[in-house]
Amino acid sequence: MTELSEGYRLQEVDGNLLLKRPNGYVLAAFSTEVDSDAIRHVAETDHRYLRAVDLEEKFGSSADAETVLLFAQDVRAARAEFLLALEAAYRS
Repeated sequence: MTELSEGYRLQEVDGNLLLKRPNGYVLAAFSTEVDSDAIRHVAETDHRYLRAVDLEEKFGSSADAETVLLFAQDVRAARAEFLLALEAAYRS
């Protein structure tokens, strides 16, 4: 079985693998032929994205304008990395 970031899990449903976030949200569905490393990478990049969003929400509103911009850039970069990992997994 694929070892995923903390709290993430795979659930097999009708021959497909559902990647779920720690809160149970279905993040993506993969065929069983998708490389397990690609699925793990999707979970890792989503974890980094959620962490960036969390930091932006916690500290962004009380920060100066430059720091707010940096938080927003971190979120966009993490989201882009996640989408690239997802695309790579689907292509594998």
